[in-house]
Amino acid sequence: MLLIAGSNPALLEGLSQSLTRTGSGVLVAHTLDEAEDLRAQHRPVLVIVERALLASCEPGHPFIGGVVPSGSALVTYRESGQAATTLSPGLSRLVVADLELPLERNRLTALAEHTLSRARTVGRSSPVTGPESPAS
Repeated sequence: MLLIAGSNPALLEGLSQSLTRTGSGVLVAHTLDEAEDLRAQHRPVLVIVERALLASCEPGHPFIGGVVPSGSALVTYRESGQAATTLSPGLSRLVVADLELPLERNRLTALAEHTLSRARTVGRSSPVTGPESPAS
């Protein structure tokens, strides 16, 4: 399962269609609160978030505290032509990759495929939901 969060509906739709080809389900959120709800319910393997959304959220936001403990990898992105926003040092350490989309769409797809492959290798191939599910 993949989770994409961002503010541009057209970009999110295009990414969702591209990433569906990886063979995994794709969830789309337009806010960090919505992304946190989806992350808590579905435990995605890869979380792709618009960098500006992360930079603007409060340090104690539940989304930030829940990404890594849930076993998810975090990728940030910005749209072509946007300046990179600064993340706190603690938050930037959680980021696996920072991409400029849609220019690096192929890189994102390759990263998603690799991450999903590794998840299958360690036995996390089926969707895991709910807090009672075994840890990966």
